[in-house]
Amino acid sequence: MDILKKTNRKDPMRLIYEESLYSPSEIYQEVSKLNASNIRRFRRRIERVLGQEFFLRRISQAYKMYPTCPRVVLPSGAELVEPPLAKSLRETIVKRRSARAYSGQPLSINDLSIVLRNSYGITGRATLLHNVEQKLRAVPSGGALFPLELYVACFRVDGIEPGIYHYNVQDESLECVRQGQLDGEFGRICFTEEMFSKLPALVMISGLLKRSSLKYSERAYRFMVLEAGHVAQNLCLSTSALGLGSLMIGGYLDEEIDQLLGVDGVQETVIYMAAVGGV
Repeated sequence: MDILKKTNRKDPMRLIYEESLYSPSEIYQEVSKLNASNIRRFRRRIERVLGQEFFLRRISQAYKMYPTCPRVVLPSGAELVEPPLAKSLRETIVKRRSARAYSGQPLSINDLSIVLRNSYGITGRATLLHNVEQKLRAVPSGGALFPLELYVACFRVDGIEPGIYHYNVQDESLECVRQGQLDGEFGRICFTEEMFSKLPALVMISGLLKRSSLKYSERAYRFMVLEAGHVAQNLCLSTSALGLGSLMIGGYLDEEIDQLLGVDGVQETVIYMAAVGGV
């Protein structure tokens, strides 16, 4: 490409094309995907871990201690003074649990809107250099580059036809990218058919690595997945506050999910998902 021959290092377009064709982060993204050829091995490993007492005891003690170091005991219980807002937040955090069974009752469009807005919606604006307006979101983002997009598979949501929708943060709307009742298809792809038979909605977080790698190169992959974690926690706390259940899902057939959304799996790929509904 002619643009690769440019010698002007200040040319902003050069940054888009000068990266390696096979960046380590993109290679990792590909080799860590689940597919028909490796899913059995992946699931067998999980079953072996969960079936042995040794591993279960290890899992139940997932914390570090420094018994020989000086220690400061923090206030807790009746000694802890919490302002009303902090107490309310604490109660929401304590209530949060992963829900694997749902009532089958439809989710209201109002509750879905709250969950999406609190997870990754626009919360403010700032003015950058050259008088460029930057929209701020509900989570911290490396360089305020916001390399994520949200999609919702609506199965049982009042006022919304079944299908897959893209969350447009600019005008607070859902854009239908695929029509149809797809709960059975998603259940197969996520290995949880029974749960999906009563699930109202599935929120999918996709990553567009180039948005961040343009500035941060290989470090961008870390920032992208960290940001997905911020979004996920916002979602979990929002559902908890609304009296709903949620379940974060990280195991699924990657390419099939991407195909359902109509994304290419390279420039944009689903990296995390959340079941949402009444329990």
